[in-house]
Amino acid sequence: MATIGSQDGIKAATNRLRDLDPKGTKLKKGPSGWPDISSLPSDVSTWGAYDKLQRTLQILADDHDAGDSEYRPAGDLNTVQGRIFLAQSPLDCMAAPDWMIPVCTADQGYRDWYTADTMRTLYGRFKVVETWADCRNPTSYADAVRMAEGFGLNGAWGQCETAGEFDNAYGEGCRRMIGNLSALRDDQRALIASGEVLITSELYRNVQPWLEPNWMGCNDGVGGDCIACYASTTEDAVYTPVSDYIDRGYYVAGSSSVYGVGLAAQDWLDLAG
Repeated sequence: MATIGSQDGIKAATNRLRDLDPKGTKLKKGPSGWPDISSLPSDVSTWGAYDKLQRTLQILADDHDAGDSEYRPAGDLNTVQGRIFLAQSPLDCMAAPDWMIPVCTADQGYRDWYTADTMRTLYGRFKVVETWADCRNPTSYADAVRMAEGFGLNGAWGQCETAGEFDNAYGEGCRRMIGNLSALRDDQRALIASGEVLITSELYRNVQPWLEPNWMGCNDGVGGDCIACYASTTEDAVYTPVSDYIDRGYYVAGSSSVYGVGLAAQDWLDLAG
């Protein structure tokens, strides 16, 4: 499947429509031309017809090039690689390499961190932004989908740290998750091994320092490992720098992901590999 790439013509075409029919947009043309739709309010229902059209076309193009899970070629794992899973302080990730993709939590307890300005800032640097849900009460995969739709983001993730979370996510149509293979049932791992469900596999050595990469025969559905650095007294977690994972060969730039909480300044830089 050929990629569309940067020469999609979407912005240029919709700007020509705006020139022909300015009533079809909520943007205001300035001396340097039409501003980007990221400057519009987060509520897409207030946008003009051409603004909505540009958003829709861009999402379709981005999903096509990212290898949307329903249409991706077999073995294409880029949709579960190079992610930054965010909770509080999401703008800390601005120091990460710009080829990584931020994945914003849909947990209502963190929603105050995710303003329209924050989303515009993330989009301005990374171009693709997604959401995720832990798929346990009260945050469902559907909440992540709604957050993605509300902010015009590029897709949603579920979580499978337990078999129950996997069932919750899968039952709502989720086919992309972050989780723990060893906690899943054989039938769930079979769905990953077949490539029907794609995951990034948690390798949280800050919590369990004895862990080593183990995809349990599910390689065809695993994009890579997701590392974590944070310290936490409640989890008995000890700060573990990105450099430690790199030195052990457990972090591979481009395929590995990271839980984006508790990283030091140097850790963000080290994600470049």
